[in-house]
Amino acid sequence: MLAQRIIDTLRFFDLQNLPLTAYEIHKFLLPDKSLLKSKLDERYELDEFPPVTAPVHLDTILTQLYILTREQAIACLKGHYCLLGREQIIQDRLRNYLYGVRREKLIRRYLKPARHIPFVRGVAIAGSQALGQQRSTSDIDLLIITDSKYMWTARTLLSAWFHLFGVRRHGKKITNRFCLNHYLADPKELSSERNLYTAMEYAKLRPVIYPHRIVKFQKANKEWLKQFFPNIEFGAIPVKQTSGLQVLLEKVFTNSFGQWLEKRLGNWQRKRINQDNFVFVRPNELRFHPDSKQASLLKGYFDSAR
Repeated sequence: MLAQRIIDTLRFFDLQNLPLTAYEIHKFLLPDKSLLKSKLDERYELDEFPPVTAPVHLDTILTQLYILTREQAIACLKGHYCLLGREQIIQDRLRNYLYGVRREKLIRRYLKPARHIPFVRGVAIAGSQALGQQRSTSDIDLLIITDSKYMWTARTLLSAWFHLFGVRRHGKKITNRFCLNHYLADPKELSSERNLYTAMEYAKLRPVIYPHRIVKFQKANKEWLKQFFPNIEFGAIPVKQTSGLQVLLEKVFTNSFGQWLEKRLGNWQRKRINQDNFVFVRPNELRFHPDSKQASLLKGYFDSAR
């Protein structure tokens, strides 16, 4: 059972051309595939919350990985595991680490100072940069939590910050730029889009600005995330951080003028957003994933034979 779960986990990430370390296999170990599928509806969304599959200790996984490698059921190279015959993706990941290191310099230079921007309550690295999937042409995806009353103002100011320095993704300008593609106005439990793909995205978030809000969001969604990743743990909520400059700047907007501006910015931006299945506007959430591979990835994993 555990051996097949490990192979299925590697297969899911293989669809994304991503090999895993032993620690990552432990963190993202999937439940039995048929059991997991029985919990989902026709769109692969979580339909019920039955008892969670029991966690598996890392030592147990390490032992099983050793056996699978010796039996040549999976491949291992330089501390990374993949399906047999797919060793090239390990070489690719190791080579592409360099691109991720370079982007960490951009994160320190442009993202961390953004903690002073009014109404930004938390920012996490998402997408390829969060889990070693970087490529030469990758951008830097961000999940942003804002003040619940000033989401549109926060989005405008944050976009202006990155645009001012010429590092915001837009149009065909993608490589090494920040992609502000997911906003949440409150770190609360989500009631939709609860599937394996989104669970992976939220589980791999790396907090950068006000980590306590990001971890609070993950913990609020822990119950359904563990349906997909039973071993996932987020630890204690970090100590709350604040920016004196941010508090000072927010005083400019926390009045009737700021409320009027928030309303005008919201109306203006809504008109410019072309919504579809992966680009939508909700009262407390904005999501921009027009090129999402979610549908094909979920279908490729759940509908394929073992």
